[in-house]
Amino acid sequence: MPPYDIILKHIGQQVSLTDQEKEIICSSLLCKKIRRKQYLLQEGTICTHDFFVISGCLRQYEVSPSGRENTVQFAFENWWISDWYSMIHNQPSVYNIEALENSEVFMIEKKRLEQLYTEAPALESYFRKMFMLAFVSLQKRVLYQQKPAEERYLEFTKSYGWFEQRLSQQHIASFLGITRETLSRLRGQQHKDHSENL
Repeated sequence: MPPYDIILKHIGQQVSLTDQEKEIICSSLLCKKIRRKQYLLQEGTICTHDFFVISGCLRQYEVSPSGRENTVQFAFENWWISDWYSMIHNQPSVYNIEALENSEVFMIEKKRLEQLYTEAPALESYFRKMFMLAFVSLQKRVLYQQKPAEERYLEFTKSYGWFEQRLSQQHIASFLGITRETLSRLRGQQHKDHSENL
């Protein structure tokens, strides 16, 4: 049986659900297991689902004309990930969503989600809060992308240090907009500074 308790607990931290709403929500979810390096979304296809990570790690990225991968988001347990522009405008996505680890997700189809806002009103309030948090996170990222590489990396470790060990240097560098060589230098300097302060 899919682990509905995980997503219901996450939603319940933001809004109160009735037993009927819980049943309606669970019946609308599709559980999917994906292997490492498998895609949930590929560039050029229209995104039709929102994804909730039960376990594992996903990465959303786009490929520049020069072939450089630009990571825009990571998603770990209890995080949502999707391409809402593609979903809302019914346009081909510019993004890929790839599993960095063997992962399991809940999928909810866009049209069904819109119906749920009426059938389970608390869910609309929940997603409004999720979108607000995502927007705040995006604003912070836009700000620190303008800062020097050293400050960007410090901000990353401060905010996301707890999952740094699960990501490759290549993917972290892609997220920060720097080269792997620069990241390696920054990590070495941080380790050196930490050792000197002990």
